[in-house]
Amino acid sequence: KKQLVVLGLVVSFGLLPMVALAQALNTGERQNVPGVREIMKKDKIKLFGEKAISRLTTALDRADGFRQRVTLHASQFPSPRFDKAAVDQKLVAASEAIAKGRTAVAAIQTAMDGALIATGESGSFTDVRAKVRETMAAIRAAHQKIVDAIILIRGGYQSATSTLPITN
Repeated sequence: KKQLVVLGLVVSFGLLPMVALAQALNTGERQNVPGVREIMKKDKIKLFGEKAISRLTTALDRADGFRQRVTLHASQFPSPRFDKAAVDQKLVAASEAIAKGRTAVAAIQTAMDGALIATGESGSFTDVRAKVRETMAAIRAAHQKIVDAIILIRGGYQSATSTLPITN
């Protein structure tokens, strides 16, 4: 308290400029704040990227399993009443979309590593998010192609008295 009173009296009488006093007292703490913020930002990017990679890889595995089940069921029809070539084409397109999604997941890892290396750049985290959106679009496309194949199979076996609508 004695130091604060003495410093307050010195400042109030104009013996020391206030700015110099503020810099002298807070030099150690103020220099560390940007470093702490940078560490927190990198931890946030790393956590976001790891969760995104984990979740998107799981979604791609589920989509691939779904595609495999539909392929297996479509191949078990002895004399199909649906256009087998069109169904196979949709399933191949789904397989390509899943492969594109797996490539995009690898690109997320690369973008995340680049964002962790970069210091003070605002665009680094947006690259990671853009790669995540690209992967999500590939997963959606794969799922839509599989659903289209199922609709083609169902369409071949709709009876005249069936009331089940074919939905997109």
